[in-house]
Amino acid sequence: MVPSDHVSAPLGFPDLSLSAPYTECLRYVQFRLKALPQGDLTAFCAQHGLTYTNVVNLKNGKLKRDEPRLVQRVLRALGVPTEIVRIDIGSGANQYVFGSSELLAQFREQLAFFDATAQRAGSPPPTT
Repeated sequence: MVPSDHVSAPLGFPDLSLSAPYTECLRYVQFRLKALPQGDLTAFCAQHGLTYTNVVNLKNGKLKRDEPRLVQRVLRALGVPTEIVRIDIGSGANQYVFGSSELLAQFREQLAFFDATAQRAGSPPPTT
C-alpha cells in the first residue's frame, strides 16, 4: 500500500444547533429547483455535474428513497454549503449542519417564505 500525501482533517464535533433535518432541506431544494426558469435545469445540472434525471425526480418528489447526498450536492450548487451528520444510525436521521447561525437563519427565512407562498397559492409543500 502506497502512503498518501493527503492528510485528513479530524472530523471534530459539529455544532448541532446549526442543523436542519433532511425533510426541511429537501423541501427547500424542491422549491428552489422549481423556481429555476424553464429550460435552465439542464444547464444547471451540467454546470454542477448533477444527473438531470435524478434532479428532475428530486424536484418533482418522485425519488424512490431518501437521497441525502443528492440533496447536499444540490444545496451546495445553490450556494448553500452544508455538511451531513447522521444523528441516529438506525433510523437514518440525517441533519444538515450549516457553517454559521446567519446561514441557518437565512435558510429558515427563505424556507418559511416558500412555505407561505405555496400555502397562499393553495398548493401543498413539496414532499417525497
